[in-house]
Amino acid sequence: MRFKSGLALILLIGGGLPAAAQSNCQMPIAPAAPDGKTSTQAQLMAAAGDARSFIAQSDVYQQCLVDYVKAQKDQAAKDKTTFDTSIQDDVMKKIKENQDDKVKVGGDINAAITAFKASHPQ
Repeated sequence: MRFKSGLALILLIGGGLPAAAQSNCQMPIAPAAPDGKTSTQAQLMAAAGDARSFIAQSDVYQQCLVDYVKAQKDQAAKDKTTFDTSIQDDVMKKIKENQDDKVKVGGDINAAITAFKASHPQ
C-alpha cells in the first residue's frame, strides 16, 4: 500500500512541474571545431560534417520547441484555461541559446577552414 501512495505522490508532484520541462525535444550537443592549423584535411572534413549535422539537428530541435508551445496553447484553449506564458518564455530562451550555438559552431568551423587553407597553401 505504501508503494501506491508513493507513486501517487510522485505523479502529483510531477504534474506540477513546468510544462516545458516535460517536453520531449532533445537539444543537440555543439561540436568543437578543430585547430585548422594543425588538423588534417580528413579531420577538418569530419568536423565540417559534424557542424552541418549539428545545425540540421538544431533546426529540428527548434521546430520541436515551437510545436510544443503550439500544442500547449491548443490544449489550454481546448481546456478553456489560461496558457502559462512562462512556457513560451522558457522555450524562447532555449531557442535563442541554441541559435547562438549554431552561429558559434558555424563561425568556428569557418575559422578552422580558413586557418587550414592558410597553413596548407596549394
